[in-house]
Amino acid sequence: MGRGRQKAKQQKIARKLKYLTTDTDYDELAKELSAQEPGVGSFDPFADGEDGYESQAEAVEDEQEVSAPGDDDLDEYAKWAAEAAAKATSGEMPVTKSENKADMPKPRPHRPIPMPMPSALKRPKSE
Repeated sequence: MGRGRQKAKQQKIARKLKYLTTDTDYDELAKELSAQEPGVGSFDPFADGEDGYESQAEAVEDEQEVSAPGDDDLDEYAKWAAEAAAKATSGEMPVTKSENKADMPKPRPHRPIPMPMPSALKRPKSE
């Protein structure tokens, strides 16, 4: 289905939903939504979930104590980052190989890439 047809179909459905009058009994709907089935539990959906998190929190703390070797890598990176930041703010420049321009290699001139010529455009060789 093309985009024009799809858009027209969506507009048609939107108009139906907007302007079509329904015979909804809102009082009955409110009763349905507020009624609880026996044995379902409390109305608060978050009341039952808090107990499981305490045991998970203890397990996470135990795992963090065990995973100390990864902290060494972070410490090394933190040291390196601090040194790099100190160098950047102090104006210290990194050491280059040679500051003399005579020691630097000269850049090679760029040559154009040869483009292939179609056989129809080639000139015939005259003998």
